[in-house]
Amino acid sequence: MTLCYRLCYCDGMKRPESTVDIATEAVESSNRIKLPKVARRHKASFTRVLDSRNRPVKFLQIRGDRYYAFFKVDGGDGTKKPRRFPLHHEDGTPVANLTEAGEALACLRVARQEHVLPTSGRKPAFSDYAATYLQKAAFLAKKPGTRTNEEKVIALWKSHFGSTRVDNITTAMIVAFQELRRKGTFVARGKTYKPITARTANLDVITLRNVLNAAKDDGHLRALPVVKKLKEVEAVEKRLLTEAEFKSLLAHCLTACQRNGAQLADYLRFLAYSGAREQEALHIKWEDVNFPDEKLTIGADKDTKNHKSRSVNFTAPLREVLLEMHSRRAPDSVWLFPSPRRGDKDIRASSLKQSLDLARTAADLPWVGFHHLRHYFCSWCVMSGIDFMTVASWAGHSDGGILIGKVYGHLADEHKKAAAARVSFGLRVLSTPKQEVG
Repeated sequence: MTLCYRLCYCDGMKRPESTVDIATEAVESSNRIKLPKVARRHKASFTRVLDSRNRPVKFLQIRGDRYYAFFKVDGGDGTKKPRRFPLHHEDGTPVANLTEAGEALACLRVARQEHVLPTSGRKPAFSDYAATYLQKAAFLAKKPGTRTNEEKVIALWKSHFGSTRVDNITTAMIVAFQELRRKGTFVARGKTYKPITARTANLDVITLRNVLNAAKDDGHLRALPVVKKLKEVEAVEKRLLTEAEFKSLLAHCLTACQRNGAQLADYLRFLAYSGAREQEALHIKWEDVNFPDEKLTIGADKDTKNHKSRSVNFTAPLREVLLEMHSRRAPDSVWLFPSPRRGDKDIRASSLKQSLDLARTAADLPWVGFHHLRHYFCSWCVMSGIDFMTVASWAGHSDGGILIGKVYGHLADEHKKAAAARVSFGLRVLSTPKQEVG
C-alpha cells in the first residue's frame, strides 16, 4: 500500500533535473547577467561664463569651446522667450576668448535694442534663399540686363556653396571661390569656366553681398563675411577720337552699310553731340526734343544708368543734326531711331552694333565703340571751356563734376597752357593824337 502510494506520488511530480541540465541552465543564466553599462557621451551643457573675479558675466554662456549670448526676446505672441545666439566675428569665425566674446555680445545687445536680432530656427540654405532673393521687389525693379547678369553669377555661387546655410558662409569659402574663378579651375554643371579678372571677381562678390544683405534684412544672419576688395588693374586711358577720324567714320557709314547707313551716321552724330549713352539714345522719342526751348530730355522714361532724367541744352552741332533728322523722320514712328524692321509696329531700334562693325572696319578704326562718342562729347566740352559741373549735368553724372575733372582735367590744363602762351606783354600801346588847344 505504501509502495503504491509512493509510485503514484512520484509519477505526478516534475522529473528531477539532471546534472547536464543544471550546468546548461547555469551557463544561460550567466549569459543573462547584465553587465555594467558603459558611460554614455553627453553633449557639453551650457554653463555661465565667469570673469577674472569669478563672477558670472550677464547674458553670456559657454558650451564646449563656443560662446553664446542668452537673451529673452519677443516670441512673436507677446511673450518673452529665452534664446541663445552663437557669438562670432564679422567674417563668421567663432570668437576664441572672453574678450572677443564680450565685444560680440555688446554688438548683439545693440541689435537686440534695435530689434534686428537674427530669426530663430534653422537658417535656409544659400540655394534656397537665392530663389527667394530673385523674387524680391528690389531685384525685380532692376534693369533686365542687370537681373540677367546677377542670375548668372548667383547660379555659380549656388554651385560653389551647395546646401551651405546662409549663416555658415565664411570669408574663407568666398576667397576660395575667387581663387578658382581667377585661375580658371572653377567647374559647375560639368563646365570649366575661363579665368576672370580681379574686377570681375569683385563684381561677383558684390552680387553675393546683395543676396546676403537681403538675408540679413530678413533676420537670417547678423553680419556679413568681410572680404577684401581685390586690386584691379588701372584702366587704360580711352583714346580720344579725332575730328578727322570721326568724319571718316561717318563717311564710311554711308558706303559700308547699304541698308541703314544714313541712320547709323545720324546716330553717331547724335551720340557725339549730346553725350547720350548707347541705349539712352535709342529710348528717346521726338516728344523729348524741345525745339522752342532748345533742350533735349534724356531718360524721360527713367531708363538710364541712375534712373534719372536729364536735360541737355542744344549746341550748334546738336541743333543741326536734330533738324536734319526731323526733316526726314519716319511719319509712322515716334522714335528718333526706329527699327528698320518694325513692319506695322512702331518699335525702336534695339542695337546698331552690327552696322558699326561694318563702318569702323571700312574706316580702319576697329577700336572705336559707341562709348568713344560720349568721350568725344565730354572732351570737346571741357576743351571749349565749359565748367565741369555743367558737363557732368549734361552727361548724367550726379557727383557734381568730380569724375569729369578726374578723367578730363588734363585737357583743361592743356588748354590753359595754350591760352597762357598766347598772352603777350610786349604789345605797343597806340596813343591817341593830342588835340590842339585853340
